[in-house]
Amino acid sequence: MQQPVRRKRSEHGSWQAEKSHLMRTQILDATMQCLIGIGYTQTTTEKIAKQAGVSRGAMTHHFKSRAEVFAAAAEHITDIRVREYDAAIREVSRRAGGQPTQESMLETLKVLQDYFMKPSFLAFHELVRGARTDAELHAVMAPLEQSLDERISKSIEVHFPIWAEAGMRETGEGLRDLIMHALRGVALDPSSYLHGDRLHRLHELLAKTAMAEYMEAYKRKVELQQPAN
Repeated sequence: MQQPVRRKRSEHGSWQAEKSHLMRTQILDATMQCLIGIGYTQTTTEKIAKQAGVSRGAMTHHFKSRAEVFAAAAEHITDIRVREYDAAIREVSRRAGGQPTQESMLETLKVLQDYFMKPSFLAFHELVRGARTDAELHAVMAPLEQSLDERISKSIEVHFPIWAEAGMRETGEGLRDLIMHALRGVALDPSSYLHGDRLHRLHELLAKTAMAEYMEAYKRKVELQQPAN
């Protein structure tokens, strides 16, 4: 007699738990799409449910309020940003190699620009904007922003240890801030950079500036290591 086929237990426990997890993820993905498409202010639970293709009842079963779904979406989107950043920094370190050159810095900028141009960045930024006037959302976003920033700083030190050395750290931090703010700015208003070579010229200027600052910091470091006469 043929034995009945048993379904393998999912990593989330029962099949009911798996179904619930998939539904929750579907709603959070829809929240991200709404944030990208219509912004934080216009994103309501009704519009999220419609985007997700679920009933209002299913929506409220998983999230009782707009604040609750935004809090969960903030963590969901941050997880996506972390995975995307890890993939980008692996590509950067593979291309850049050891000592930085202007060419390797330019390649690094291109990879990081792609990271900031991903849809998840716009969704995350919309939540940051919303958190400015929403105390409840701010309480969620502040530690997530700090955690993501710390992760970026630590990964740069791991993949580019030269920037963590004594005499180089402050220059590295300043260059990181300059570059990250410039790349974020392009991602938030890319229309001026879609045609011609303006984006390439910006990247070249950043790479030249970074290389000049690196050489100056490295020169000071070597001079400090020289024995006094």
